[in-house]
Amino acid sequence: MAEKKPFIGDFRELEVYKKALIFSNKIYRIIEGFPSYERNNLIDQLRRASSSCYANIAEGNANYYYGKEYDRLNTALGSIAECRAFLDMSVMQKYITKETYECLDKEAEEIVKMLVGLMNRIERIEGEAS
Repeated sequence: MAEKKPFIGDFRELEVYKKALIFSNKIYRIIEGFPSYERNNLIDQLRRASSSCYANIAEGNANYYYGKEYDRLNTALGSIAECRAFLDMSVMQKYITKETYECLDKEAEEIVKMLVGLMNRIERIEGEAS
């Protein structure tokens, strides 16, 4: 049977949630300067992927079972990877500066490490329960 969590905490207290939310807010600000013809492509993709990251962290944290939280963290991991790929194209197209790119990519890398850390923690908890 799936391992139940002893309690459900407040996702707003998670450092990774806070960082992902701030990251998404930065994305929202930088895409304002993108050309209008990117509205239905790069702009929407960056907006959706960055929002998906913090939203999946919140949803996962609120799940009753560790396995479901793990799944949502994995989805958040995929979303932050999408952001990094879209940022690669954004800097190639010169929609953002190299400095902005490097700063955002560093923040994304930190979020990745935190998500992997939480996923490893869940793996240990579920391993101990078996």
